Amino acid sequence: PIPCVPWQSLVRSRSITGKLSGWTSPKDIILKVADILTVKGGTGAIVEYHGPGVDSISCTGMGTICNMGAEIGATTSIFPFNDSMAEYLGATKRADIAAEAAQYRDLLVPDEGCVYDQLIEIDLDTLVPHINGPFTPDLAHTMDQVGAAADTNGWPKDITASLIGSCTNSSYEDMTRAVELTKQALDAGLKFKVPFLVTPGSEQVRRPR
Repeated sequence: PIPCVPWQSLVRSRSITGKLSGWTSPKDIILKVADILTVKGGTGAIVEYHGPGVDSISCTGMGTICNMGAEIGATTSIFPFNDSMAEYLGATKRADIAAEAAQYRDLLVPDEGCVYDQLIEIDLDTLVPHINGPFTPDLAHTMDQVGAAADTNGWPKDITASLIGSCTNSSYEDMTRAVELTKQALDAGLKFKVPFLVTPGSEQVRRPR
């Protein structure tokens, strides 16, 4: 599936089925992958995501997943070209690139009948929000497990600061989720107890829309 690779690499596949829903986000996909493979499981490998579930993932979400491939040691991560990517390129004033890619769409998808060194299936219908850590990005817990895990392991539970930003949490999609949670908290009469820091990922995100 990866032609003309100038070095020998394993090709590991992630077959995505189902559809993201609720508060489950694209980031939970790579957090689950890290849980399965650990921080060394992608070393020396190209990770290819495919399957019908891919079309429920936003372009920025795919970017986040590929970016976080470093957390499992992957050489690189790729998705097939789809309408979500074309829409994103159009919205960011790069419609000409989308049009060029669309002409070669049949080359930007997995080869028919291709064989992978490893295949992992992830069902988005059953995937739930995760928190990974502390200390290592492959220590995964579902949201309902975090409190008990902290008690069992004696992890500190006091939060001194929170951040939305960096290369993996700074797109419009990430920001709007933080805004929605903040609105719900304010509507419930809650107040922030610690600093909440925001670092947009680009000037385009920072500027008022």
